[in-house]
Amino acid sequence: MEIKRILFFDLDGTLWNRAEQIPLSTREAIRMARANGHEVWINTGRSRAFVDQPQLFELGIDGAVTGAGTMIETCRAGQTLALQWEQNEVLSYHAIPDKLADETIRVLREHRFYFILEGRDNLYCDVETFGDDPFVTRVARKMGQRMLPVTGNEGKWRFEKISCELREAVHREEALSWLGQYYEVFAHHENVIELVPLGFTKGTGLLAVCEKRQIPVWNSVAFGDGRNDVEMFDAAGVAIAMGNGSEIAFEHADMVTEPYDEDGIWLAMRKLGVI
Repeated sequence: MEIKRILFFDLDGTLWNRAEQIPLSTREAIRMARANGHEVWINTGRSRAFVDQPQLFELGIDGAVTGAGTMIETCRAGQTLALQWEQNEVLSYHAIPDKLADETIRVLREHRFYFILEGRDNLYCDVETFGDDPFVTRVARKMGQRMLPVTGNEGKWRFEKISCELREAVHREEALSWLGQYYEVFAHHENVIELVPLGFTKGTGLLAVCEKRQIPVWNSVAFGDGRNDVEMFDAAGVAIAMGNGSEIAFEHADMVTEPYDEDGIWLAMRKLGVI
């Protein structure tokens, strides 16, 4: 009898490119894997509000770990994961407690960290603080009315993680030391970090899903490309880094496949015998 696998996919640089385009070979590989009885999940650092792309849900996936492990949801029986999280079964959800959220924002403002608060329904950002930053401009345009200002929404926000830009930060190390008491600090670049509540990573999300689905962890496969995939790689039965990934991803991977736009996922799944 074929072993049932549970496959976890990072999004950016793994499942799709910067324009959120999914290669045809990846689409077909996922379809075949599910037809063969395997489960397909996404596992992303993006909060759920920023995971709303129809082309993703059209793949027919079984569940999603979002916000770096802070939210886990799965499809209802006989269905695939719905675009609106309210239509799915939420297995776990952790928002940053109100008191800590308020104190965190005070510290970020005091130290001139520019930030985006990431929730399951909305993102919160004072866009003007970022100037003409192309990424923030693109996100704000894409999110539309679901991107709300931080200023004026005090006490109304609900979010799971925070992304920060530090180019004009003051007393940076002092702020990071305080934040480190409450958050995992993932550095993407010298001036770009993510703050995730302590105890939550893509790895804890993977382990929780395997437990809830009663699938042995050694039957899990993780695909990723970057620093925030390391914990997922370390937790998974098999870790596969995309050829376009970073050195730290390669170091923690069991296999390095081709880049995402060179049939990397298809080739790895063929090698594993999933398709």
